[in-house]
Amino acid sequence: DTYHSIAKYSRKTNEIFCNFLASQLLDAIVMGTLASIAMSIMGVKYAIMLGIFIGLFNMIPYFGAIIAVVISVFITILTGGVPQAVEMAIVVIILQQIDANIINPKIVGESLKISPLIVILSVTIGGAYFGIMGMFLAVPISAVLKLLLCDVIEYNYMKKEKDKQIDKSL
Repeated sequence: DTYHSIAKYSRKTNEIFCNFLASQLLDAIVMGTLASIAMSIMGVKYAIMLGIFIGLFNMIPYFGAIIAVVISVFITILTGGVPQAVEMAIVVIILQQIDANIINPKIVGESLKISPLIVILSVTIGGAYFGIMGMFLAVPISAVLKLLLCDVIEYNYMKKEKDKQIDKSL
């Protein structure tokens, strides 16, 4: 029975981490697409390339988004001037805030079957205590803890129900 429990939780943990990575990739695609569209509308040179770059770096918690914006602003200064770079930076930062606070928690939460609020809290707490790795791993770890907690609650409920049946039969 112990072997089956370990195998079950290993499978489910693997599934959670794979779903998390897939949802992060989907979010990167969404962010890259939105950034590409916004920069194309603004007439930023290399908008699609910069959008893809921003989307990919968006997968790196916290610092990835900052690094992507800084490099994109630098490239935009060289190709379109300071006013266009400032405008682009403002738009992309707004998009990143919308992504970080609404889009990403929704995508990841639905993928892992946890509340978007838990996603935000997990990233915040994970980052506060364990830095970048904590930010990245906190959400799937929270999903695994939720799975374990639900199973413990279900086990205790089933045990109480079984005890009630035994008491009734006596």
